[in-house]
Amino acid sequence: MTHITRLEAPWFLKASKKEYKWTVRASPGPHPLRRSIPLGLLVRDYLSFATTLKESKKIISDGKVLVDGRVRRDYKYPVGLMDVISIPHAGLHYRIVPDKARLLKPIKISEEEAKFKLVRLTGKSIIKGGLYQLHLEDGRNILLGNENSELSKIPTLSTLKVSIPVQSILSVYQMREGAQVMAIGGKNAGAIGQVKKIQIAPYKAKKYSIVIIRNPSGAEYETNLANAMVIGEENVEVRVE
Repeated sequence: MTHITRLEAPWFLKASKKEYKWTVRASPGPHPLRRSIPLGLLVRDYLSFATTLKESKKIISDGKVLVDGRVRRDYKYPVGLMDVISIPHAGLHYRIVPDKARLLKPIKISEEEAKFKLVRLTGKSIIKGGLYQLHLEDGRNILLGNENSELSKIPTLSTLKVSIPVQSILSVYQMREGAQVMAIGGKNAGAIGQVKKIQIAPYKAKKYSIVIIRNPSGAEYETNLANAMVIGEENVEVRVE
């Protein structure tokens, strides 16, 4: 199905329920429907480079929009957390970050910042030949060779800083007390602070484990482990506001 009624669409999409009956349904891809923005809507409603969906589709089909360094010509392509959107003709770059009001929002970044992204490690597997493969939250997989096999010991929910589009691993930030984290969901989405304590719920899903975060002003709040993303060790490694 190409489109979806506005009432059935994800609540956070910037599309008026009164102005539009139908809106774009994101294609299957690296981000789920409920946590992504179709590229056509991002260009029209968030970045304001087009006034109609027809104009937005033309810009995208002409290959003028890159996601994570690769040209995407599908206006339904799902754009999600930490993706880097580049428009080389205009010299503009954006990063998708959490937003308390609408879950996701683009912020402008520099060309230097657009050369990398942060992404969570969600799993690992061993493939034929005994090599390890890392599975990342945005759908990409990284195969480890013998020269970097020590990275197979990285615990899940660590955050990798990877170059784009070649996806070389630049740094690793582990989820632990003292690390800098960001809430990526829930009522505190977008909040940043230092991990004060992690309360693990044994034998239960990650959403039952609690992370207590202290922000720079000293205020504390809680979120579940599934909604916490590490964004640095002693310092925040990426601009998210």
